[in-house]
Amino acid sequence: MKKKKIQILPVQGKILFDVLLVAVLSVLCMLLPFAEYTYKKQTYVLSGISFFTTHKIQQGTATVPATGIMAVLVLAILLSVAAALVFPIVKKVRVGAYLLLAAGILQFAGSIFFTMQAEYILGETKKHGLAYGIWLEALLGALLIARTLHILYQNRVIGPLDFFVLPGCIYLLVNNYCPLFGIFIAFKKIDFSVGIWNSPWIGFENFKYLFASSDSWVMTRNTILYNLAFIILGNIFAIIVGIMLNEIISKRFKKAYQTAILLPQLISIIIISYIVYAFLGNEAGLINKSLLGENSINFYNEPAYWPFILVFVFLWKGVGYSSIIYLSSISGIDRSLYEAAHVDGASKLQQIFKVTLPLLKPTVITLVIMAVGRIFFSDFGLFLQVPMNAGALYATTQTIDTYVYRSLLQLNNISMSSAASVFQSVVGFVVVLVANGIVRKVDQESAMF
Repeated sequence: MKKKKIQILPVQGKILFDVLLVAVLSVLCMLLPFAEYTYKKQTYVLSGISFFTTHKIQQGTATVPATGIMAVLVLAILLSVAAALVFPIVKKVRVGAYLLLAAGILQFAGSIFFTMQAEYILGETKKHGLAYGIWLEALLGALLIARTLHILYQNRVIGPLDFFVLPGCIYLLVNNYCPLFGIFIAFKKIDFSVGIWNSPWIGFENFKYLFASSDSWVMTRNTILYNLAFIILGNIFAIIVGIMLNEIISKRFKKAYQTAILLPQLISIIIISYIVYAFLGNEAGLINKSLLGENSINFYNEPAYWPFILVFVFLWKGVGYSSIIYLSSISGIDRSLYEAAHVDGASKLQQIFKVTLPLLKPTVITLVIMAVGRIFFSDFGLFLQVPMNAGALYATTQTIDTYVYRSLLQLNNISMSSAASVFQSVVGFVVVLVANGIVRKVDQESAMF
């Protein structure tokens, strides 16, 4: 009896000639114009191949260095060819599909990154711009990605619902993972004349400026202490508000209160800074003119008041959002537990402490660990805009983020800014691991991982 052949490929075991066609077109794109510039009223065109080797432009007045992104594009083309050839021999379709997906992402991302680097490379030239060749290269990368999704859908590796998740995954990739490639900027001294890739490496020199200043202790202390206050007070008030909202019987009033407390979260920090100024202003502030009268206080000249002001503004703005999270957790608690407690004679306060709070513990631990991970970050708008960037208040409003911003206004050094972000991220990652480790030792079920 002749054995029936199992069809696992949408191309019936044949080579993916459409992918090979895209690969050939991608190679041909290297011959097309990728960038252009004008010199002495004459337009010059730079093809993709021009960026493989260093050469002079503008009659030797400027240099176009070789860029590593071109190597990424070539690797993507080779991967797409390999995927087309591997499909007839793989046992699982997802192996070749994932190889093809990697090729498409590399080609598309490499094209996008090239557009950013080309602006730096051609920075010294006049009237420069990008040409259609690089956009066609990005389009071919997008076609490879689309072809991969089509193959995975035909072979039931992904379903229709997965396409609803796709926009969120793309946003996560672009917003959270693509910037990771820029970490190396923290270890370089950026020279715009040669581009980011060819700028010299200087090791940890960029990190030293964070601690070389006399303000390093002040900004580090402020950042940590403010975040500790925000974490502790923010969660306590959010839990209280969440419990109070849960106890409201009328659905109409509950929705009205939820909207009212959530509204400050939706207001721009710029508007909030002027609302605060309307209360604290020295000339026309409500507190000084209506309450204090002749004993008015120049709040924007007195640092001692601002730890309380900033904490109050943070709670007013953020407690509503956090309380909604706790409210959703409280709503998921089985009501029979409260009924059993009521039958046993427990008062409403006892039900909160014996039923609600113990069952809220996983949510509290998760939110606290996530907040602890950003303990070296600060709300930039809160600490810069609300105090109106007043120099007299730096002793209590200066944080790492505002210090870096003010330093960049004077030094214009993106390497130092990147170093600060890397430092904050690495320390935050370590703190998350430590906090989660402590939780796992005390209560393993409450740990995040």
